[in-house]
Amino acid sequence: MQSAVLFDATPLGRDHAARGIGAAVRGMAEGLAGQPPADRPAFLVSGDGEHAPLVPERITVRWPDWRVRRVPDPRPAATIARKIRKINPRLFHSTQPDLMPSGVRSVVTLYDLIPAAYPKLFLRGATHAAETAAYRRWMARLPDAELLLCISQETADDAVRLAGADPARVRVVPLACPPLASPVGEVPDAPYILMSGGLEPHKNPWPVISALTLLPEPLRLVMTGPWGGHRLRIVREFAHRAGVLHRVDLLGLVSANELAALRESAQAVVVPSLKEGFGLPVLEAMTAGVPVIASDTPALREVGGDAARYESPFDPEGWADAIAEAWQEPALRRSAAIGGPSRAQTFSWDRTATQIVAAYDEVLSS
Repeated sequence: MQSAVLFDATPLGRDHAARGIGAAVRGMAEGLAGQPPADRPAFLVSGDGEHAPLVPERITVRWPDWRVRRVPDPRPAATIARKIRKINPRLFHSTQPDLMPSGVRSVVTLYDLIPAAYPKLFLRGATHAAETAAYRRWMARLPDAELLLCISQETADDAVRLAGADPARVRVVPLACPPLASPVGEVPDAPYILMSGGLEPHKNPWPVISALTLLPEPLRLVMTGPWGGHRLRIVREFAHRAGVLHRVDLLGLVSANELAALRESAQAVVVPSLKEGFGLPVLEAMTAGVPVIASDTPALREVGGDAARYESPFDPEGWADAIAEAWQEPALRRSAAIGGPSRAQTFSWDRTATQIVAAYDEVLSS
C-alpha cells in the first residue's frame, strides 16, 4: 500500500449505507478521492465495493454476516482488524463504531454521542445488554485516538464531556450535503410537511404529530425512513391516540429520487430531534430551497444558521405555529428558496476533505 492512510469505506457496503453514516462516509470518501494523489488515502471497501470511490488503492474485505438480533457482530475485530494490522498503515481513519482496530494509530470521525447523552433511552434493558457493553467499550477507547474529527461543535463538546477526550485532540470537521437526486415519483395531492430519517428515540416525532391536532385538514405529515417494525408500531399507536393517523403517511424507506420529489413539494421539512450530531435533513432541505423547521438544539443551529426556524422539541403549539406559517405564507417559501441554498453552500465536501487531510498531516508529522 503506497498511501500512509487507510480510510474505512466499508459502511457503504453495509446497512449503514441507507442511514446518515452512509451519507457521511460517501461524501468524505468522494471528497478524499478528489484530492491530489499524494494526499489521498487508500480505501478499505466491503464486498465488491460498488458504492465506494473508484480509485487505484482499494483494499477489499468481506464483512462477516451476523444475524443474531441485538448481539453486535464479534468477528470484525478478529478478521478485518487483523487484516488491517497486517497491512500496517501508518494511520487508520475509523468511520464507524464497529471498526476501530487496536494496535493501529487512528483518527476517528465522531458523529455523535447521543446514546451516552440519553442513557435511559439507549443504554438500558436486558435485551440491549450486549449492545450497551459494546458501545461503552468503544466510548472508552475514543480518548486513545490520535485525533477525534467531530462533525459539529456540539459533538466536540460531548466528546470532552461524556467520553473524557482531551480537548487538544478534538477537531471540528463539518459534513456537507450529499448530491440531491432528481425528483421522480408521485407526491400527495394535499399539502404536507415532510419528516425523513430513522425513528430512534431521539428523533422525537411526537410534537409534530401532536401539532397536526392543532392544524386543519387537508394538511398531512409524510414520514420516510429505514424503520423497524417495533418503532413503526409505536408511531402508529401515538398518531391513532392523537386522532390523526389518517393524516400521517408512513412511507418507510423510499428511493433517493422519490425522497427528492417529496422534499421539493413539501410545505416544510421538519426535524424535531431532541439532539443530533449534525443535521443532514436540514442541510438537504436548505439545498433544495425548502423551508426548514428544526428543534432548537446546538448542532441543528450550527447547520441551519439563520436559514431555518427553531422550536422547542417539547412544544407542539410552537411547532403548529411554525408549520402554519410555512403552509400559509408564500413569502416564507420564496425566502427559503434564496436563503437556504446560500447557507448550504457554506458546507462542501471539498472543504471537509481538506480538513481531514490536514488532520492526517498533523498526526503523521508528530
